[in-house]
Amino acid sequence: MSRPFYKNRYFIVGFSSLFWLTFFDQNNFIYQYKLGQQIEELETEKSYYKEQIEKLNEQKELLTNDEDMLERFARETYLMTKDGETLFLLKERD
Repeated sequence: MSRPFYKNRYFIVGFSSLFWLTFFDQNNFIYQYKLGQQIEELETEKSYYKEQIEKLNEQKELLTNDEDMLERFARETYLMTKDGETLFLLKERD
């Protein structure tokens, strides 16, 4: 007589191990999946910040070498004016 597969001790041990690793172990499969997703998110953030650093380095290079760009940046960003100039700020209506 042949026993059903679910009464086989190897099947029981294998299934219980898989069940334990899926739900109860400290490094279970669900936790590993969530960590993988978090790693992907961090990698995309890393690439975004690398691009931003490159843009800022280019802007820094322009500002250190070009006086006109430095003046334009100061006027636009910090609202700086020359002596005797009047600054008018216009805001758009909603």
